[in-house]
Formats: sequence, C-alpha cells, structure tokens
Amino acid sequence: MTSTPHPGGRHWQRAGLVLLLTLFVAGTAWARRAPDEILTTAADEMITAIQKDAERINADPAELNRLIADILLPHVDMISASRLVLGKHWRGATRAQKKQFILEFRTLLVRFYSAALRDYLIDHEVTRDMIRFQPLRAEPDATSVIVRSEVIPPNGQPVPVHYHMHLRRGRWQVYDVSVEGVSLITTYRSSFAGEIRQKGLDGLIASLAKRNRELMESARPVSTAAQ
Repeated sequence: MTSTPHPGGRHWQRAGLVLLLTLFVAGTAWARRAPDEILTTAADEMITAIQKDAERINADPAELNRLIADILLPHVDMISASRLVLGKHWRGATRAQKKQFILEFRTLLVRFYSAALRDYLIDHEVTRDMIRFQPLRAEPDATSVIVRSEVIPPNGQPVPVHYHMHLRRGRWQVYDVSVEGVSLITTYRSSFAGEIRQKGLDGLIASLAKRNRELMESARPVSTAAQ
C-alpha cells in the first residue's frame, strides 16, 4: 500500500510557514491592493497574531488548525488548486468526488502547514525580518502574477519562495506555491496520479482521509520558544 504523498524536507517546512505568514489578511484587502502589498502586509499581521496567541497555541496544537482554517483558506483558490492537482482526473470525476477531494485536500494542507509551523516554533521565534519580498513585475492589467520572496532562515542560505496568484471575482488568490523552483501543485499532482492509477480516485480520497487522521493524532504542543 502506497502511503499518501506529501512534500517533505526543510525547504517545504519553511514554505509551509511562509505560506501561513503571508496569507493572514482581511478579505476585502485582496481586491483593493496589489498582490505583493497584500502579502507583505499579511506577513506582518500573521506574525503579530502568532506572538499574541503564543500561550494558547502552545497549550492546544489544534489552535493552529483553527487559525489556518479561519484565516488562510478563504484566500486560497482551492477549486483551482484541486483542479490543477488532479489534472485529467478532474474532468472524469463526479460532482461528489470533486467535493470530497477538495475537502480532504484542504484538510491535508491545513494540517501539513500546521505541523510545519509547530516544528518551527519548537526551536525558533517568528520575526519580521525572516521574509523578504521582491518588487512585483507585472503589467497593470494583469490577472495572473508571481509574487517572489525569500525566506531568511536562522542558519543557511535564503530560500526562494514564489506565490502564484490570479484574480478571481475581484479578489487576488493564491493557487500554487513554488520553493526553489519546485511547485507544490506539480509535486502533489505527480504523487496523486500514481495513487489514482493504483486505487482510483476514491482510493486516493480514502488515503487522504487516513493521512489527515494521522496528522491530527500526531499533533503535539510546541515549546515556549514562540512566547
């Protein structure tokens, strides 16, 4: 039995952290501001929220899940991300399968990013100088852009993290993230395709549900490093 795939390694953990930091923003701001300005402001607001709620996060690991679900998910285009990650299998899926896949994929992302953030907070504090955004290069009337940034780790070289965003119904939303040139969507799509070939789409959905339960059970309190 093939385990449900998910990105791993230090770079993807950093990417999970940065995605969380950069998507904490009020929904109305997405329509009024340039994408890079949105992410820059969001990073500062997310860091403030983590510092403010450090004690509660430390006491209850599920608090991070709630934080991500309430604040991150409204600003991610989960339908487009799900369609891209399933590729040709999306077209053949039933309405019920699409709905269930989106639910499980969304839950997987929440818990994966939550785990990455918890791991980071065990030994590090989030600071306002850990993310550096580059000037946006896009036409004024563009409806799809790439916001480029670098994560500055406590040790080691800066890690390039790029956010792929598009304008949907008057709102800028993230539909993919790439770390050192490796796309999150491409990584998941390749892994999911292999599992679909073995078990079908229903089998993939069942594996995602199993992985989600495992991530929930493995949640652990963080240390006081974030306080």
